[in-house]
Amino acid sequence: MSQHADLLARYKHLRQVGLELNTRLGETVSRGVPDEGGKKLGILKRGVLTLDTEDEIAVLMDFCLHDVRRRGANAIDRYLAKSSPDADPDELVLLGALRQARFSLLAVEAAEPGVGVRARDLFRDQPLFLVDVGLSRTAAAGLVLAARVMAPDGIGMTTGAALPVGVLSPAERDRLLGRLRDRFPGLDFAGLSPKEAGEVAASVLRTCLRNGAAEWIAYVEPGHVGRGSKAPPRDWPPSSAWPASE
Repeated sequence: MSQHADLLARYKHLRQVGLELNTRLGETVSRGVPDEGGKKLGILKRGVLTLDTEDEIAVLMDFCLHDVRRRGANAIDRYLAKSSPDADPDELVLLGALRQARFSLLAVEAAEPGVGVRARDLFRDQPLFLVDVGLSRTAAAGLVLAARVMAPDGIGMTTGAALPVGVLSPAERDRLLGRLRDRFPGLDFAGLSPKEAGEVAASVLRTCLRNGAAEWIAYVEPGHVGRGSKAPPRDWPPSSAWPASE
C-alpha cells in the first residue's frame, strides 16, 4: 500500500473545488493585469499577448493571481477579504492555502506510483511530498520543476501548471541556484517577501517559457486517469540557459 494513498480522495475533491474557484478568481482579475503579467513573463509582444500553447494561459493566470499586485494585495487577498465566513469550508481551506503558496524549484527524488512524488524544495532545502498522479507515472528522479506549491489540509499540490526545467544532476542544480543568486544578489530565497517572490518567479518562468517548457505540460483531471505532467528528454534544455535577463 502506498504511504500517501489515503490522501488521494481528499486531494481529488479539493482539486475539483479548486478548478471552480480558479474560474471565479480569474473573473476578478482587473483589466491591465494580464498584460502586466505577460510583459513580466516575456509573452507580451508589441502590446499583444503571444501564446505558443494553450497551457501558457494557465501559467500566465497563475502568475497574475499570485504575483501581480495592486496596493500590495493580489487577487487572492482581495477575494479572501470579501469572502463570507459562511462560504464553502473547502473553498476557505483552499483560499487560505493559496494565500500561503510559495514558488520554488522542486527536484523530484522518487515516485510513489499512482499518488505523487517525493521532492525537494531547492530554494529552502526542504523535503515535501507532492500529490500528482500523472507526475508519479512519468517523472524521472532528478527532474526539476518550476512550480508554486500549496498545502490545503497538509496535502502538497501545485497551484497551477508546473514547468519543467530539465533533468539535472546535483552539480547542475547547484550551478542553477548559483546563477539565480547572482541574478538576485542578497536575496534570502528561503524567506522571500511577496515582491521578491514575484520577481524571482517572473525570471524563472520567463526562462522556462523561452526554452519551450510549456510543450511538456499535461494534466490529469481530478478523479480521472489520463495524461499527466510529462518529463522532457534528459538533455533538455541545458542549465546554461538560466536565468533569463530582463
